[in-house]
Amino acid sequence: MGGLYEGTDLADKTFYGFRLNPDDGGLNVEVINDGSPVVMPQAGVIDKYDYKQWCWSADTLQFEFNNAGHLLVRFV
Repeated sequence: MGGLYEGTDLADKTFYGFRLNPDDGGLNVEVINDGSPVVMPQAGVIDKYDYKQWCWSADTLQFEFNNAGHLLVRFV
């Protein structure tokens, strides 16, 4: 089974976390697939540096911007 994963068995999946840096407006995509802990935002706690969005995937995701400046995501 490939693609984005919605279950709870995440040990063999890759985490993709999206952070928007409020200081410079930069978008950072963090890729974690080496067993390192993933620290998720806490409910009721606002941290401007937390992940804004995230997903786990069994497939590798490739990111690129198109000519209009939109972020494209492809399953590889």
